[in-house]
Amino acid sequence: MKVLIIGATGDVGSEAAKRAIAQGHQVRALVRPTSNTGRFGDMAGKIEFFQGDMLDRPSLDKALAGVSGVIISIRLTPGEMQKGRSYMDVEGAGVKNIVDAARQQGIGKIVFISSAGVGPECISDMYQAKYFAEEALRASGIDYTIFKPSGMFKDFDAFHIPNVLKMGKASKWPFGPVDTHMNPLSHIDLAACMVSALDNPRTSRMTIDIGGPDCITSCDLLNMIAREAGIQTTYTEGVPKEQLIAMVKNSPQKGFFTAEQIQDFIIDKPMDHAPIRDMFGIAFERIEDYLKKAVPRVREALAQK
Repeated sequence: MKVLIIGATGDVGSEAAKRAIAQGHQVRALVRPTSNTGRFGDMAGKIEFFQGDMLDRPSLDKALAGVSGVIISIRLTPGEMQKGRSYMDVEGAGVKNIVDAARQQGIGKIVFISSAGVGPECISDMYQAKYFAEEALRASGIDYTIFKPSGMFKDFDAFHIPNVLKMGKASKWPFGPVDTHMNPLSHIDLAACMVSALDNPRTSRMTIDIGGPDCITSCDLLNMIAREAGIQTTYTEGVPKEQLIAMVKNSPQKGFFTAEQIQDFIIDKPMDHAPIRDMFGIAFERIEDYLKKAVPRVREALAQK
């Protein structure tokens, strides 16, 4: 199958490109002139790069020509924000633009990443945009698979691990509640499932809550990180969601996320991994195995700053 990957230079998109090539698909990528294509290594020569923008219909139409399937792995980046683009511009209207162009060209399949908890009741700009995109796909008439991951291992590197290392023997997590459940997974495993969904009939017209084999609380995760780091502490307390939202409302300039975004994405979302394992036949990476590699890597990066 000839596949267009939109967001191919991101973590999930780049892994999807590599996996698709390994499985015999022809891969095309929509990229900007400033995109880092070096992360593909030797595989870059096997990818057909098209410069363009998903909000620019002529360049999008050109990239879609002759394609049978599309993988969408996008997010609103700081660079997009600097252009004045919003979540709805990129993650909502941008996806609808892709869907409309794909329908016009007779594309057979679209695979898209949304997020756990996205739905009509969401109040944040981020999740409303994702829901708008989901609905555009469902109404398109095109075969689709929507993945809604419950946490990603990569988030641990940027947030949980460095903060546990910096806080040392602290026992209270000041960044949110510690009793919510999640089933986080590797971006590599998610990418493998997305490529599988291109021609896996069990995923046809499906919206799939996806997670790894370990169902843990935030407290479990923090204590796993502390143990791997050799920090003699046990996290027992966090900040309740309602208190965190109130704090952000009182000092919005200090928070990375808005109160509305926190309301939407801090949810208790335990999953049963067995149906996912059966659907894709993939042995997903375990959290413990990931942390054995990630904690030393993050510790070294912090030491070099």
